[in-house]
Amino acid sequence: MLALTGQRRSEVAGMRWNELDLDKGNWTIPARRTKNRRAHIVHLTPPMLSLLPRAEEDQPLVFATAQGKIYQYFSVAKKRLDTASGVTGWVLHDLRRTVATGMAGLGVAPHVADKILNHQSGTISGIAAIYQRHEFLPERTAASELWSQYVEASL
Repeated sequence: MLALTGQRRSEVAGMRWNELDLDKGNWTIPARRTKNRRAHIVHLTPPMLSLLPRAEEDQPLVFATAQGKIYQYFSVAKKRLDTASGVTGWVLHDLRRTVATGMAGLGVAPHVADKILNHQSGTISGIAAIYQRHEFLPERTAASELWSQYVEASL
């Protein structure tokens, strides 16, 4: 989910079922859970949706541990990824750079990738960021679809 969405690991780990609108294919991360304290909409593509476990009625967290707590075993999972891939010397946060760089390679405009990553100051900064409030939701949706297709085709 990290490699497909480009979202921060704490945001993905804390994903709650009530943040998801599966009919619209959106995940709204509330402001209290984002680094910049702004609510953030993430378009969920079919490959992303396929990673969601089945909802459990009494479990508010999407990726809960067996004890119903927020997943925190990233270092263990990272070691498994290193072993399985044979690639070391990277951190999970590098997946956000991979998403941004990969999208750029696919022709996604930098300001759209910045919005997907929920960067507060990106390519649109300074005075322009004060006046420019458009969220680029259709462009973000198209970029997320393109990125998901690219990742899926690379597997």
